[in-house]
Amino acid sequence: MNALSISGLDVTLGGLPVVRGLELHAEPGEFVSILGPSGSGKSTTFGVLTGALKPDAGDVRIEGNELNGKASRVAFMPQKDALLPWRTVMNNLTLGLEVRGSKRGPAREKVRPLLEPFGLKGFEDKYPAQLSGGMRQRAALLRTVAQEQPVLLLDEPFGALDALTRSEMQRWLEQMWEQYRWTVLLITHDVREALYLSDRVYVFSPRPARVAAEIVVDFPRPRTPELLADPEFAALEAQLLKQLIG
Repeated sequence: MNALSISGLDVTLGGLPVVRGLELHAEPGEFVSILGPSGSGKSTTFGVLTGALKPDAGDVRIEGNELNGKASRVAFMPQKDALLPWRTVMNNLTLGLEVRGSKRGPAREKVRPLLEPFGLKGFEDKYPAQLSGGMRQRAALLRTVAQEQPVLLLDEPFGALDALTRSEMQRWLEQMWEQYRWTVLLITHDVREALYLSDRVYVFSPRPARVAAEIVVDFPRPRTPELLADPEFAALEAQLLKQLIG
């Protein structure tokens, strides 16, 4: 059974066709990325998955169950970390669980074992302004995974970071995924990031979005920075860039 399946998805916003006939899926424990031009319907697709947008047509299922926007079974991490500046790190980490109905005490106990692997142990009582950019993104991801939903949606989580921190976070995320094997759907504009992290990559066409290409990324894991110098990696990167540029 697929962790996530989308079939025949159509979305129109303000009379403009944004998504037409979209088909994609993610297996349990699979890391899948979406690449596409700006405005090609990537974030709109995420909006449908979170329940924020209602599609015109299509079948969307999570673990075989039809999507119910009132009880979405995805955890969403937006482009910006969205940490609340007036809440401590710990109280930010429990926010997603609290929104889903958990009491603060049990939410803290669920989050606490994740502090060390996410590099946040000892920072529980700090405030977001006291964290580096990379730490803020790790906190945002911890808050997302702590919700224990079947699918994680990551919308350009490292897009606002400087190049060095971004590279460090990509390596860190790959290592964390190796440990926890979440089912991940990632939106990115970075072809190299998509290839480094993913098992498969979907390339969206210009609006209205459909899948223009589906690329299997079968480089062995765990992946290391040395992979970036592999000629096969470079060739696949060139293939994807050509697909995007047309």
